[in-house]
Amino acid sequence: MTTEKFRRRIYLVDRQYQARFITRLALMVFAVAGGSSLIAMAILWNAMDHPELSGHTYVAAAFVGIGLTLLIELLIALPIAYHLGLRQSHKVVGPLGRLVRMLDAIGSGDFSQRITLRPGDVLEDLAKAINRMADNLQKRRSS
Repeated sequence: MTTEKFRRRIYLVDRQYQARFITRLALMVFAVAGGSSLIAMAILWNAMDHPELSGHTYVAAAFVGIGLTLLIELLIALPIAYHLGLRQSHKVVGPLGRLVRMLDAIGSGDFSQRITLRPGDVLEDLAKAINRMADNLQKRRSS
């Protein structure tokens, strides 16, 4: 008996949501990288502006510039990535919790439950479909 490995056929499930998320992340990375590069160039330019310094000082200034650039990138990128991740997780995890509670209530026989999600939540279409299902079940039960 041979088992075939699962191969993902659709990489972009919700193209609009994924495009917005990737675009925001890419803009953040470019902004941080561009800003830190400008800071590193300013540090190196400042070190090169002193002709009395030796060649070793230029190398040391380059390492200091690179180190400061990496530190600045970390200090800026980590909070931004955390914020974006937290925001995106709220758009997915929050609605999932509400959907689970609603489905538990429907499973217990309370077909009057409805769910409303914020505009832009990822699971908005799923919530609408579950609300339609609850409407149909309530109509069938009452007839």
